[in-house]
Parts: sequence; structure tokens; C-alpha cells
Amino acid sequence: FSEIINSVAFKSQNYVKSGHRVIRITNVQKGKIVDEDPKFYPQDSKYNKYLLDDNDLLISLTGNVGRVGLIDDALLPAYLNQRVACIKPDQSNVDTKYLFYFLNTDKFEFDAIQNASGLAQKNLSTKWLSKYKVPVPSLSQQKQIVEILDKAEEIKRKREETIVKLNELEDAMFLSKYNSKI
Repeated sequence: FSEIINSVAFKSQNYVKSGHRVIRITNVQKGKIVDEDPKFYPQDSKYNKYLLDDNDLLISLTGNVGRVGLIDDALLPAYLNQRVACIKPDQSNVDTKYLFYFLNTDKFEFDAIQNASGLAQKNLSTKWLSKYKVPVPSLSQQKQIVEILDKAEEIKRKREETIVKLNELEDAMFLSKYNSKI
């Protein structure tokens, strides 16, 4: 990795109704950044080094360690909170989306858990993370891998949507038959 950024603790008593979103460890889920309970902090130039960019790669360092997601432009402007690391790969030889897919493998998550310390709550160090070996094929191969995995994710998403619609149809058919007999 070319750069791994840690942040500070944004104090919850200083949260405001609007401002810069604070991306906390609870936001980083396996493969995505969720924002069901957004928290905001007043804009302050002293925190500019913790501002996130579109498609920054984030990883949880505490609790469920090794969860990885990409920040989306819709969540910006946002600050990086403590115990979430931002990985900025060297774009000249590592495609961010390739790294995202690699770090979302079960193997990486297993390695992260195995190398985390702590009994009650696991903690992953950025030192360990900075030494983790990622296979890096050529950029053209990385882009081919990403293209294939993007297509697979799209198929998976469409299947999940289909299952939801089939369940809705099944419920509607049942209710229709049930109501006609009453």
C-alpha cells in the first residue's frame, strides 16, 4: 500500500445536525459502507487531512476486523473516524477496485482476524496491515479481474432482486387465494 491513514476520535458530544459526515467503524461492513445512522461534525480545517475522497478504501480495525468497503461520492464530504483505516494504493501499479475485491476475500478476513490482538474486542494494527502481502498482477490483468468480478456482482445483485420479487409474488398469490375463500 502506498499510504494507510489513521484518524482521531471525533467526539460524539460535538456531533451536529449537518456538516461533514463522520465515517465510523459501524459504517464499514463487509463489502460496503452503510449509512443508516449518519453522524455529522462541523467543518474544521484542522481535520482536512482526514477528509475522504470518492472510492477511498476503508477497513475496520476494531471489533469485526478486516471488513472493507469503498466510500461513495454520495456520502461526501466525510471525515475518517478512529479505528477505521483508509488505504490509498499507489495508482501507478495497483487498481483500487482490484485491491477492494482482494481485501474482501474470506482469506484476507481470516488473516486479519488471526492477526488481531485483544480478547474482549479484536484490534488490528495498521503495522500488520502495511506488511500484508497482496498479489499484484499487471494493471491490465487487474482491470480484467475487476471487470469479471463487477459482472459477477451485478448478476448477484439481480438474483437478490429477483428473489425479493418472487417472495412478494408468492405472498400476493397466497393472500389472493386466501381472500377469495373468505
